[in-house]
Amino acid sequence: MSAIEVTIKELQQYSYQANSVLANKTLARAQLAGGHLSPIKGRGMEFNECRQYQPGDDIRSIDWRITARTGKTYCKLFSEEKERHVYVLLDLSSSMYFGSQYRLKSVQACHLTALLAWATKHKSDRVGGIIIGEFGHKELKPQRQQRGIMQLLNETVTLHNAQLSQKALASDGNDVPTPESLAGALTRLRILCKTGSHIMIISDFLNLDDKAQKQLALLKRHNEIEAWQIFDPLELSLPHIKANVRLAVSDGQQHGFVSPGDASSRDKYQQHADIKQQALRQIMNRYGIRHHQISSGESLLNQIKNKQNKSKGK
Repeated sequence: MSAIEVTIKELQQYSYQANSVLANKTLARAQLAGGHLSPIKGRGMEFNECRQYQPGDDIRSIDWRITARTGKTYCKLFSEEKERHVYVLLDLSSSMYFGSQYRLKSVQACHLTALLAWATKHKSDRVGGIIIGEFGHKELKPQRQQRGIMQLLNETVTLHNAQLSQKALASDGNDVPTPESLAGALTRLRILCKTGSHIMIISDFLNLDDKAQKQLALLKRHNEIEAWQIFDPLELSLPHIKANVRLAVSDGQQHGFVSPGDASSRDKYQQHADIKQQALRQIMNRYGIRHHQISSGESLLNQIKNKQNKSKGK
């Protein structure tokens, strides 16, 4: 597999590993037939309760056995199975095109997008989403199963690889368009998604500013959200290097230099990284959003398997 580019063949192969991420059993609120249990009462596959007939009830739901025994009309109610809309917000902004080992964060994000998208096929969900980058964005309305998945993956490959070429042109002094912000993407997602949707945000969250947090809170009111943070090992800690070298670093606003060979410099860098990680966890906890971390420095599937083993107490 390439560490820099993404191919549709690579992303299609994740269809065979999709079962490894089927862990979501949350009740859905959508209005279509599918693989999630809805709290909405009606005709369906799973019996919920039996109560007295009320005006407007479907006469086909009358329980004649209980009605005959009690002398009062009773109806059976069922929990309907519902299909849910799943949206992937894939962040391919400038900070994602970085990698110190194994692969770029952007490439790992594309692979994770494929794995999560294929998992929805087994739950009969519709898949759509928004892909944002430095040179534009793409909105995809949810479509049924494989059609929606392939639409998402094809656009992911196209936008990711196109940006690699455009970044090379931009470095030669060409004009660079204004990138789509994370706050802007979340605002678009609020308009695009239906109430009760499952939203998966794949990003490094380096651009999670106050505006983005506000939109995130509004989205969470009526939807289920999972945050998948993609990070590079070098963003969390500096390697121990004996040589006297200086590395340029930036948090997106301020720029500076660090010396991996200096213990004091490494400690300050580590403290700053820990503070940023703690702040992100607090934001996600505040809004009740499940937060997952995925490193770009090792195999995606190995990390998913390790997470599963930890959750099972192995």
